[in-house]
Amino acid sequence: MSSGLKQRISTALLFGIPVLFLLFFHDYTRVFLLGAISLLMLIEFLSLHSLSPKKNSVLFFVTTVVALLILAGALSQRLPFLFLLIPGLIVSILFITDLLVKELPLIRMQPWLTSLGYLVLPFSVVLSYYGQANFGILVISSMILIWVSDSGAYFVGKSLGKRKLMPSVSPGKSWEGFWGAGMCTLIASYIIFSLSGTFNLQIWVGIGLAVWILGSVGDLVESKMKRRLNIKDSGSFLPGHGGFLDRFDGYVFCLPFILLIVHFSSKL
Repeated sequence: MSSGLKQRISTALLFGIPVLFLLFFHDYTRVFLLGAISLLMLIEFLSLHSLSPKKNSVLFFVTTVVALLILAGALSQRLPFLFLLIPGLIVSILFITDLLVKELPLIRMQPWLTSLGYLVLPFSVVLSYYGQANFGILVISSMILIWVSDSGAYFVGKSLGKRKLMPSVSPGKSWEGFWGAGMCTLIASYIIFSLSGTFNLQIWVGIGLAVWILGSVGDLVESKMKRRLNIKDSGSFLPGHGGFLDRFDGYVFCLPFILLIVHFSSKL
């Protein structure tokens, strides 16, 4: 086993155990976990764009306060679900366009505003579901599935990867890793469907597809951002994994689409 893989596994264990506790213990701890991840990603994003407390304290403070208000408004249901979901989907579509079609200057013009749409809205959409019977299983399953997808992409890509997925954005990612992530994620979705007793198989397939495809896109979106900033990792808090943006880039990107599937499937 290489030293890099050992470090990656060690960090996953040290970081993963408390995360799993917060994830499985209670809805309150799940809310805390989602809020903490959102704010840590926000702080990291702002720092990368020279909006840290030392360099631009006023804008950093205002952005953080606005983020807290959005998260609190979603949690208290003062901000309606669709009011958060629709802008969240629009932001995601803009990032997909920037990645696949052409670069959009809009995304780079106001990093503080981009950070709210990119990182805060997706978590707010999930928090607005707090109090629903399926809130817990949605949070738990989505996080487990993104870990499965990331792990499948990493290990299959490392062992079998030959054809580059998008070399101009992320040279290390391969088509083999992408398909490996899909296979692992859909199998895990079926297992969760079998054990949870919630939703039907079609919804779980939809959730699995959203995690796999949109999570992979989210990973590429963050890779393109790092290329623009000429950095390798978004941070160093998680040795072997980089920063919080590196660890949760796919997760944050697929959240609005998961809630879109669940919300409108329940209306049918």
